[in-house]
Amino acid sequence: MFIGIDLGTSSIKIALIDYCDVVIECVSRSITTERPKTGYSEQNPNIWFSALVDAFDELSFKCEQLMGQVEGVGLSGHMHAAVLINSADKPVSNAILWDDFRAVKEAQELNEKFPDLAEKTGVIAMPGFTGPKLLWLSRNKPDHFKQGKYILFAKDFLRLKLSGTVATDVTDAAGSWLLDQKKRNWDEDCVSICNADNLMLPDVFESPDPCGILKTEFSVRWKLPKGLVISAGGGDVACGGVGVGAVNQKTGFISLGTSAQVFLGSEKFEPSPKNLVHSFCHALPETWFDMAALLNGTSVMDAVLRWTSEKNIESLISSAEQKFQGPGSLLALPYLSGERTPHNDNQIRGAIVGLSHATVTEDITLAFLESIAFSLADGLDALLAKNSKPERLILIGGGSRSDFLAKLIASILNITIVGCRSSEYAVSIGSARLARLAAKNESPSDVIATLPVTKVFEPDKVLNAQYAEKILEFRLLYGQLRN
Repeated sequence: MFIGIDLGTSSIKIALIDYCDVVIECVSRSITTERPKTGYSEQNPNIWFSALVDAFDELSFKCEQLMGQVEGVGLSGHMHAAVLINSADKPVSNAILWDDFRAVKEAQELNEKFPDLAEKTGVIAMPGFTGPKLLWLSRNKPDHFKQGKYILFAKDFLRLKLSGTVATDVTDAAGSWLLDQKKRNWDEDCVSICNADNLMLPDVFESPDPCGILKTEFSVRWKLPKGLVISAGGGDVACGGVGVGAVNQKTGFISLGTSAQVFLGSEKFEPSPKNLVHSFCHALPETWFDMAALLNGTSVMDAVLRWTSEKNIESLISSAEQKFQGPGSLLALPYLSGERTPHNDNQIRGAIVGLSHATVTEDITLAFLESIAFSLADGLDALLAKNSKPERLILIGGGSRSDFLAKLIASILNITIVGCRSSEYAVSIGSARLARLAAKNESPSDVIATLPVTKVFEPDKVLNAQYAEKILEFRLLYGQLRN
């Protein structure tokens, strides 16, 4: 048995997983994001840990007879967060999250002054990355910044609390704009120009490395074996790749969580910053990945739910599916949080065009479902500028629960989409697999395999042709509204 922790933006999940990658039990707790100003996105790291402890308590209660069989704990979490820690190992302030845009000017400045660094860091500087946010903090919150002794990422704060170990892994470090992706270690130039010279940076480990021992107080509390190993772990996207077996150029996936990603594994580091593709270290040594990073995933449908009278997202989508007869009459942009790939535009926002007195909830729902698929198509196109088109993409994350959305994505992207067993838990499974590698003397090739395929969604050629004009209108609408 292994435990996989997935610290997401909207919730934390703790899953108990066996040697066959079967999720025996999964417990989750919601996490609230604070938005004190336009463009700001923050969370209190102490809330992460409180939610973790509460969820672990429930897991231990539900699986009391199995907790003694656990052999390792894996960590994963949302990337790019800036968590300043003081000399007492406590957060100086709230963590600044991946969808925070306060560091727009700093990112622009870094790109203008140091354009060549994108070849090292895997992508141009963007306001959501850790480095530009540190530069912003040093200039705008100097008192807070001076209190910081070192910087951690989201999952690594949990490691600190669980084990007392200060460390990170290559995949989380990769998303900071402070790492030399090829050397897989901190880059002194990036650290310096982001004013982070005076901060201690955590040691960087490969994701399957042992990296901490669970404190005895928690072993006793949760009825776990003493001396339990915690793996270095990984960022949520990389762990999702490990969870579904996407660790080379032959396999890719679409992740539909709060944000969304189109992901292809790679055995080489070949950055393509002009296309705004993120080329980052993957969770196995000598592997990397190319990713189109989209800031708006299932959060778009959460917003539609708030705007309408439906009780839950499942019924919202089901109603739209029952009325579906092809491309809808409305056109929407999903950019509620701006967009990264392919636009790097923090100012653009969501829109819907074509409303009339006859418009009903199902029309609005379909328009935004289509917009999510259109943005995924943009992301895939950016990846295909340097990669061969894969035969299929695995769909993971909370959005993978909707067959209707999967069919839309397959038809609009003109690619086979597959669903796998427990694909909504791919990140937790990936972090559990890394825990297994950290605790056991096993080969990655024996542990990291594709999950059993449960559903296959082939593209509908007729729908693909019908949507060809609408996706062009989608791109034109962005161009018309961007200013």
